[in-house]
This record gives sequence, C-alpha cells and structure tokens, in this order.
Amino acid sequence: MRRFAFAIAAALVIPAAAQQLTADEAVRIAMENNHGVRIARNSAAIAKLANNPGAAGMLPSVDANGAYSVDNAATKQEFFTGEDREADNANAKSLSGEVELNWTLFDGLAMFAAKDRLEALERIGEMQLRQELEGTTYDVLTLYYQLVQLEKSVRVQREAMGTSRERLKITETGESVGASSGLELVQARLDLSTDSAQMLALIQQTAMARTALNTLLARAPGTAFEVDTVIPAAEVLELTGLQQAALAANSTLQQAREERMVADLSVKELRGTLLPKLNGFANYGYSRSTSEVGFLKSNQRLGPQYGLTLGIPLFRGGAIKAVKQAKLAGEQADLSLQQTQLELERDVLDMWSQYGNAQQRVALEEANLGGSRTQMQVALESYRVGVSTAVQLRDVQQGVVAAENRLLTAQFEAKVAELQLRWLAGNLL
Repeated sequence: MRRFAFAIAAALVIPAAAQQLTADEAVRIAMENNHGVRIARNSAAIAKLANNPGAAGMLPSVDANGAYSVDNAATKQEFFTGEDREADNANAKSLSGEVELNWTLFDGLAMFAAKDRLEALERIGEMQLRQELEGTTYDVLTLYYQLVQLEKSVRVQREAMGTSRERLKITETGESVGASSGLELVQARLDLSTDSAQMLALIQQTAMARTALNTLLARAPGTAFEVDTVIPAAEVLELTGLQQAALAANSTLQQAREERMVADLSVKELRGTLLPKLNGFANYGYSRSTSEVGFLKSNQRLGPQYGLTLGIPLFRGGAIKAVKQAKLAGEQADLSLQQTQLELERDVLDMWSQYGNAQQRVALEEANLGGSRTQMQVALESYRVGVSTAVQLRDVQQGVVAAENRLLTAQFEAKVAELQLRWLAGNLL
C-alpha cells in the first residue's frame, strides 16, 4: 500500500519549471507551429501565386532567337537555260537573330475563363487553409478541455482515496479494540488498493493527453505545463442564427460552391478552343546568308516585322467530347454541393440536440452533487460511530465519485458541442 501511495505521489508532482498554458495561448501556439497548418498555408500561397494573368494566357510572350549554320555539301545545279553549276564542298553560311513578341488577342474568351478559374482555385486554397485552422483549433481546444477534465477527475479520485484512508484508519482502530473484524480490515485495504489503481490509470491518461497536446502544438512531447482548473461554461447559442451562419460562412460549403464554379469555368475554357483564335506578332531581327553556288551570293535583312495570324478550327472531335465531360463534372459538382448543404443542415440539428442535452445534464448533475457530498459526510461520520456499515459507506463513496465524474463529463461534452456548433457556423476562429 505504501508503494502505491509513493507511486501516486511521484506521478502527481508537477515540475517547478511548468508554465501556465491557457486555452487561448494553446490555440495561438498551434496556429504558428502546427505542421498541418503550415502545410496548408504553403498550399494557399502556391494557389495565390498561380493566379496571375500570365498563367491564364492573357500576357504576351517575348523570345530572343538566334541561329548560325554552315553547309559544306557538294552542289550540282542545272538550269533551264542549259547552264550547269557544280562545286565540291561549296560553303553556304547563314546567320540570324531576332527578338519576337507573340500575343493572343482573342481565343474565344478562354483566357478570361481561365483567369476566373485561377481566382476560384485561389479561394479554394484559402478555404482549405481555413478548414485546417478550424480543425486544428477544435482539436486543440477539445484536447485542452479533456486534459482539464482528467486533472479534475484526478482530484476527485484523490478525495475518494482520502475517504478510503480515513475508513482504513477507523477500521484499524476498531480492529485493535475488537469493534471491527479482520475481514472488514482486509476489505478496507482492498478498497483503498482499488482506488489507488484507478488513480494510477487516471494519471496515465492525463500524461498521454499532455503529450498529445504538446505534439499538436508542434513542440517536445515532454514539455511541462499547467492548464486551467475549470472547464468554461458553454456559451449560450441560438439555433436559427447558427443555421443561417452555417449556410453563409461554413468553409466546407463555401469550398463546394467554389468547386461548382470551377467546373462551370472549365466548360467555358473548353468552348473557347472551338472558336477562332487571333494572334498578333512582331519582331526585330537580323539575318545574313552567303553561298558559293546558287542564285544569290549573299542575302541580308535587318529590321522589324509584324502582323496577325488567324486560326479557325474546322473539326475538333476530342474537344467536343471534353466539353461534354466538363458538363458532367459540373453536374457532379452541383450534386456534391447539394449533398454538402444537406449534410451541414443535418449536422447542425444533430449537434444542437447534443448541446441541449449536455446543458440539461450539467444543470441536473450540479443540483445532485451538493446532496451527494452531504450524504458522503453523513455516511463517514455514521461509519465512524458505528451506525452504518462499510458496505453502505463504500456505496455512498462510489456514488459521490460517479456524480462528480458525470458532472465533469457533461461539462466537457457541453463545451465540445458548443465548439462543434461554432465550427459548423463558421465562427470558431
């Protein structure tokens, strides 16, 4: 029994260097350091960089080109005049260089649809980042309040162990004067041992919750810290406001809407490939060629050149099929949007029911707990004077522990339900 007490006392010691960690501070650390959040931020930044006019094909391209070639082939030429020209290893040289600009002036408005699609993809990246921030915030707060609940459960169990020790002392005194039997003494020791084992299990759960929270905050799992002593009461919420906010601000629903828009814009882009395409070009270049055999001994050009090119697609069967596929993808995105909205409305109602149920249980357990504690004090005094039995005292003791833990569970579940409702409504951050 002494070994049990020593192990429990050692496990309950909090290092002197432990710092107080509030729920808000835990969320702030996670927002800065959590690896999932940092990855989501990078993904959102990539989507933002990809959203530019050049990627949509709206800007011109400028290229510098150059070439130099030498031809030493044996050449033989016969003319209609009857003249023949023939030379072995006749040199023909060519040198050219230019700066060229090409600009798509019209492509069936596909470039504008592409720019709108890139903007929608950027917004999707922002929505995905927001989902990661919301999910991490929910995980941090849930784990934080679970740790508070576990530490309070440890305190409740410690009080129960105090009652068990007091009972053991009373039984030992009674046994020494012949008022208690040896069987009662053995049972008192067994009950204290059972309480000690339950305490060790709670301490183990608390330690694991601490390492899990540290990992979520992207810091060393063994970092020492203290948490608040109470779980804040769940905020008062209103169902109609939650439902309206969820339809307007829920990040998952907003992403589904953006994906529906992306599908529509993809159709517009593909349709643009079926329309005429007008390009403008301009260049400034230099070229010179010389030949030992042929019509011209040398030819040189220096100056600008500009013009327009027009391409008219006459048949593109693959593009037509691609448009049909894009339309089907749009229909799927629309169905997904409808399903997401329907599931969101269901989740709000389900979580509202859990929230209300947990609030009622909190009120009920708070009302019952005071009576249970009073009953515990009366039962202990009754056992001390020999009015009640050890079995009756044990039943009351376990009833108090159960009542305390039911209240802690109800408080935790009410807070978690509030967090989930705020998450669904898009106002958790």
